[in-house]
Amino acid sequence: MTAEALAAILRRSPVILLDFDGPVCSVFAGYPAPQIAEELRSLVIDLVDELPAGLGGVSSPHEFLAASAEISPELARHVEDALQTAEIKAVESATPTPGVEEFLAACKDAGRQLAIVSNNTGASISAYLARTGLTRYVQHIEARDPSDPGLMKPHPYLIEQAAQALRTTPVRCALIGDQTTDVRAAKAIGASSVGYANKPGKADGLSEAGADAVITHISELTEVVRAS
Repeated sequence: MTAEALAAILRRSPVILLDFDGPVCSVFAGYPAPQIAEELRSLVIDLVDELPAGLGGVSSPHEFLAASAEISPELARHVEDALQTAEIKAVESATPTPGVEEFLAACKDAGRQLAIVSNNTGASISAYLARTGLTRYVQHIEARDPSDPGLMKPHPYLIEQAAQALRTTPVRCALIGDQTTDVRAAKAIGASSVGYANKPGKADGLSEAGADAVITHISELTEVVRAS
């Protein structure tokens, strides 16, 4: 992806929406997501005596939460409470994404509005930003709605809410995310999307999902913001 193409995206999308896990930090670096999913499985077994169909092979905590909600709202509430606790614990050992503070600072210097838009729980995002001194760069956090897992990305709800909070429209926003769910959520509501291919093999999937651009390092965005 050329700097000119990224610049074109950011010119039409002055508001930056940044996914949390991936673009900002590796949330589960010290407390792996599969371990959390296994703990959630144990919780469900304790609650209902046996594991319902559909929850056995899920390694993503967020997918586990969504699947729980399809089984029972009450079960989902228990899973949500446990997942919130796990995510807050996880950010204590989360590792920063290389170059992210420089990018956030460049956005602030350029006068760009920036929000975190994430399927993670809000308390974990706030805790991480406070621990790492990044809070001052972020105007808004739009996190998972604990009352409705169905509103997590790829549903466009979180993008819509973030845009409203920043008094703008989705078409003036660019979402940077490392998952195809980020790209799909942005496309569904008319926002631009920049795929962050932070692991081998991700670039193709993000492109196929319809990302307007794909980068492999946050510094690619920093350079464009500073030059604009």
